Amino acid sequence: MEKSPSLINHFIQQLTGAFEFIKLNPRAMDHFDTSAEAFWKSFWAIAIVGPVFFLGLSISFDLAVEQGHEISLAAHIIEFLCRLPLIALVMIFFTKFLKIDSYYVNMIIAFNWLWVIANYIILPISMLISLDVLPLEAGALGVMAVAIYLELYVTWFLFKQTLKISGWLAFGVMVFKALFTLSVMQVIIRVF
Repeated sequence: MEKSPSLINHFIQQLTGAFEFIKLNPRAMDHFDTSAEAFWKSFWAIAIVGPVFFLGLSISFDLAVEQGHEISLAAHIIEFLCRLPLIALVMIFFTKFLKIDSYYVNMIIAFNWLWVIANYIILPISMLISLDVLPLEAGALGVMAVAIYLELYVTWFLFKQTLKISGWLAFGVMVFKALFTLSVMQVIIRVF
């Protein structure tokens, strides 16, 4: 009887696969557990990103208030908590509509774990900019370059590899996901 890996070992295995996507390894999915249980465990990504998200939100909120800006703490928290579940939900229907849902589970698992790595790269840099540790211009340019690489190129590559679709179709899926995410954030901000 084979012993199942601990939760920490599972997380490490999944994050290793996500890192392989960052390196644009076409065999990145070989590192992932793609079982139904692993699908649900991939939403632990929210809890793993939580500490750096809340620390960053605390820093940016305090600085925004000092500068006289109005930001909604509730809107940012709700968007953070709902982002991955809403993307997973809408992508069920979107991939079914396009008839590319055969590998939906693989795509969500890989996407959720890639999101962890992306946040642990981008959020600390953003915090250092907010605290004036990094110069605004250079830091913002660095964050933008990393975000473009991760949010556009790596996400496109992930959709292409996990859904086993063409580059053009992967581009369409990536654009749909980006527009959906921006729309949801705008709705949440307007409500709160």
